[in-house]
Amino acid sequence: MPQAPLIPGLPRSLALDGWWLDAPDAAASEPSPSRAAFARRSHWVGLAVLVVLADLLFWQHAPGLSLALFALAILLVATIGNGRRLAGPLGLLVLSVAPVIEYVQALSLAFLTLGLAVALVLLRSPGAGIAEIMTRTAAWLFRLPGGWLTPLAPRRALAGRAIRCAKADDSVRHSVRDWAFPLAGSFVFLALLMQANPVLARALTVDFDLWSTLTRALFWGGMALFIAPLLAPDMPEPISFHAVALPSAARFGLNPRSVLRALVLFNALVAVQSTTDLGILVFGAALPEGMSMAEYAHRGAYPLLATALLAGGFALAARPFAREHRAMTPLLLLWLAQNMVLCGAAMMRLEHYIDAFGLTYLRIYALIWMGLVATGLGLVAAQVMLGRTNLWLLIRCGAFGLGTLYLCAFVNFAQIIAAQNLGRPAADRDYICALGPMAHGALTAASRARADLIHASSCPITLPPRIED
Repeated sequence: MPQAPLIPGLPRSLALDGWWLDAPDAAASEPSPSRAAFARRSHWVGLAVLVVLADLLFWQHAPGLSLALFALAILLVATIGNGRRLAGPLGLLVLSVAPVIEYVQALSLAFLTLGLAVALVLLRSPGAGIAEIMTRTAAWLFRLPGGWLTPLAPRRALAGRAIRCAKADDSVRHSVRDWAFPLAGSFVFLALLMQANPVLARALTVDFDLWSTLTRALFWGGMALFIAPLLAPDMPEPISFHAVALPSAARFGLNPRSVLRALVLFNALVAVQSTTDLGILVFGAALPEGMSMAEYAHRGAYPLLATALLAGGFALAARPFAREHRAMTPLLLLWLAQNMVLCGAAMMRLEHYIDAFGLTYLRIYALIWMGLVATGLGLVAAQVMLGRTNLWLLIRCGAFGLGTLYLCAFVNFAQIIAAQNLGRPAADRDYICALGPMAHGALTAASRARADLIHASSCPITLPPRIED
């Protein structure tokens, strides 16, 4: 008869009761008090380390690569004590901080902020899908200002918070009680020794500047208030986006017959406009008497862009009727193609206007926006031909727009604008100098090439001295 397996060192009655080996461990299901205390201590230690790091990176230093390093440090400190996978959030954050390493501008800062927020949410929500990550990020960003303002709440709320924190952190109070007397006594003895030892007194003497100390203390406090909510481990529930009933096409007076007639008339009108633009801009047809090319370009660039945007909206409204008549789909595709040509004509007009009056931020942004609108119209045409849903179109338009913004974060538009305008016979020096330090390269090259073009004394950007040949 086989004998039941026994575990050496255990009483026979306990060893035979094998059920205890399979019983769930109650202690493993709940965090132990020691683990919770370690998590609280690591939270405060990480906050202190980040505040010191912020002082080293940002105090009296211009931001640059330090922004990327600080964002990576926040993510690394947030991983302490949670044992979550870091590869995904770290890879996302690296992509987000890459633009700010190249150029510190509003667009690169926006990508850094959004990337850090999504990375922190992804770190604390393992296994969540893309939609849930996005909704959790939106909920967290919506709640974040409240976390920054909580320490500035009324006295009663602060008192309640202090009581809760005191009950939660008994170990901190015990540490203060244990170290208060030794440290106080040490300070007394140090003061006496400094009186008796002039060498020690000179070594420990600090040149105290009250105003500098106060401003630096305010900086430390502000950084602590900013960082603390970012390290909080709790995540809000995702925002529930209920389906919003869009107004039906019938509310706008659309039906299969009206859409068909509108497509015929709209295509005819845009065809006249496209023919006129092609004749003037491409084939050199004569302008109306008394009108210059610059005036013609300025008069039509932005209205044509608005027309293309309205055309895209009409195409989306007309798409549900595309199967009602065999001529509907060809007319709709012709409508979209003509408006893409219209975007091209608007870009050509704007280029002529830039040649006449120079390049600005608004004009270069308008050129990019016109390209995005033309691409969006092409995606609408693909949606019509493939029979895809509006969600399909929305995802692709959003991805293309976000990708374009990401690439633009690596472009120094100030230098492009300055270089283009400095090559003109009459450069607007005030506007060029107002572009800021990012235009320094173009200004340096221009000042070395032409001494009469721009003077360092009239520009807030410091230029190197011109090297004589």
